[in-house]
Amino acid sequence: MSLQLPRKIGSVRVLERLGEGGMAFVHRAEDLFRPDRHLAIKFLRPEAATDAELVKRFLREGEVLKQLRHPNLVEVQDFGRAGTTPYILMELLPGGSFKDCRGEPPSRLLRRIVPVLDALAYTHEHGVIHRDLKPSNLLFSEDAILKVTDFGVCLWEGGEGTRVTRSQMVVGTIGYMAPEQHGDPRKVDGRCDVYAMGSILYEFCTGQPYSQVQLPPAAVRPGFPPGLAMILMQTLTPDLARRTPTMVALRDQISAWLERAEAATWGEEPLPGFRIENRDAPTQTMAKAQDRGADERLGPYLDALQTGGVGSRRAAAEGLRTSARPGDEAYLLEALSTCPEGARFALVTTLGQVGATSALPVLLDMLADPFARAEAAEAASLVAQRIGQEQETLAVLREAGLGAVWRWTPRARLGDKTWVEAFQANWVALTPPLRLQALNSALYLPEHLRAQAKTIAGPEAQRSSGSLRQAWDSL
Repeated sequence: MSLQLPRKIGSVRVLERLGEGGMAFVHRAEDLFRPDRHLAIKFLRPEAATDAELVKRFLREGEVLKQLRHPNLVEVQDFGRAGTTPYILMELLPGGSFKDCRGEPPSRLLRRIVPVLDALAYTHEHGVIHRDLKPSNLLFSEDAILKVTDFGVCLWEGGEGTRVTRSQMVVGTIGYMAPEQHGDPRKVDGRCDVYAMGSILYEFCTGQPYSQVQLPPAAVRPGFPPGLAMILMQTLTPDLARRTPTMVALRDQISAWLERAEAATWGEEPLPGFRIENRDAPTQTMAKAQDRGADERLGPYLDALQTGGVGSRRAAAEGLRTSARPGDEAYLLEALSTCPEGARFALVTTLGQVGATSALPVLLDMLADPFARAEAAEAASLVAQRIGQEQETLAVLREAGLGAVWRWTPRARLGDKTWVEAFQANWVALTPPLRLQALNSALYLPEHLRAQAKTIAGPEAQRSSGSLRQAWDSL
């Protein structure tokens, strides 16, 4: 397919290319009748223009932004089609992105972001939810005004009050997406943008992305002010009922904090270790992490597991799991041998992700540990698959009949035919919650056994509704 783009649209001349992404090209443009205007024009890629849904999303961005006017929103001049090529004509924002601010003093970053929060409050009031906020979508104008751009996957209460998007599409950017965005994207509200802004502020104020550490700010950057930490952590809670309810509320909280004494005594210095050349890295802290040893990478999470409350221990457990690498097996096994009982579940889960031959016998021994037996069974089944010891491991995990519920998924994953036989013998007598759990475990069976389980459960499951029917449909 030809990649030839229009050279002129009305009085607007298309100039050099400024950049490109997966869906669009961006060019500099000039209006021959108004040469004082600094313009950019975005074209949908020709290979994407054959997808009616992508064209609809692209042009919706132009329609939405042309109706909205705020000093901190990119201004759209026009949109439409030039021949068969969809385009959006907008103001040029040549001042770089918010990514270029990485490492700046946090107090300065927060003052930069307050007007953006006001702009997003404005879009929410007009029924527009961005859904893909990230540092690269916050651009500076020539006169250093930070503006929100790229509303291509926004959720818009259109003229008929309908929410236009595909129900199957997961939209957003990993690292900034709210948990609820992994479901039906039409069911999110403005709180997903609140979560994304919280993720951005956490990363730029601590030097670490929240999605990778999931720890309170003070655990990442000692001395972090508790008032600001409370504001950020409220934006990042998965519980929608407890999350900061609106962008207006977040704007007001940040603005009020900046006026407090706590703000006056913190955040005026750049992040420790900041260097200009690190701006293009995910964060300078994470860039350096590639060369750190296991103790430096994982030690802070182990400390938090031993000293934190329930919430911080869970966050530390997730951070440990995502930061560990296959070569960390020996370090994790040593830590497991000395850690308190309340931390075992996290180490065992992490070994399930990165462990190998040395980890398997340790994990099987822990099936008798009441503090980590469920995690040990799950981890052992994962390691066994990875190193090719499914049958030896299954011989240890197998029990008479269905056995303990916490062994169901590991046994299913390892292809336990006797579990399927017990599934068939006991299915009718199981309570509804246990039926649901059995079906969820059956999802991990090899294909031929999964089909057998679906047949067994079919008559009762098809008469049901809700979660049970959905689990059966997934088999």
